[in-house]
Amino acid sequence: MKLKDKILLKKVINEIKKISGIVGIAQTGSSTYSENYRDLDIIVFFDKILPPPKLGEIADKYKKYKFSIEGAYIKDYKIDKGMKVFIKFFQTKKYKIILYGKDPFLKTKITLKKQDIACYIRYHYNFAHYTGDYDTILSVSLNAMLIYKNKSPKNKDETLDLFIKVYPKLAKFLPKNAKYYLRHSNKNNFKNLYNFFQKSMEFFSK
Repeated sequence: MKLKDKILLKKVINEIKKISGIVGIAQTGSSTYSENYRDLDIIVFFDKILPPPKLGEIADKYKKYKFSIEGAYIKDYKIDKGMKVFIKFFQTKKYKIILYGKDPFLKTKITLKKQDIACYIRYHYNFAHYTGDYDTILSVSLNAMLIYKNKSPKNKDETLDLFIKVYPKLAKFLPKNAKYYLRHSNKNNFKNLYNFFQKSMEFFSK
């Protein structure tokens, strides 16, 4: 990781640690294994049901420095089926660094059902549809379907290639030049993903 980002990361972690209820902080994504990264992905784990307001303030503060800071309630899987997918994916990640505290899901037993995947995809699809945040909708959905098969790809390009091999019947519903949509989904082309998501939901809702 670049020196300037290492220095800034230390500052960010120190600020987050001061928030009440924080039990762990992890770094994930390409910045953990490559110098060629677009942003720094930070996941903050807390023991409150709702994310602390201060965490949102810190996330906004460092967004301009390409820090992507997200929070996760460590027991959310008990009330949110979609959270099971996130935990399973986090458990199988090869590239993650625990920056503070402990891995909260190290001993958590998770068994995924098809409807867990459907809940996860539907949440992210609706979130993109109503907020206009389209950037990651395809990649996170592909990853969810892959983790159901215990597959954990390294990056977005590997995600697509692996998905095509594991789910050939669903892959045929992807739009042409699907790789473009991994990083460039937007308001204008989002409709081109509709058929793929509809077929995926039908498959995982059964």
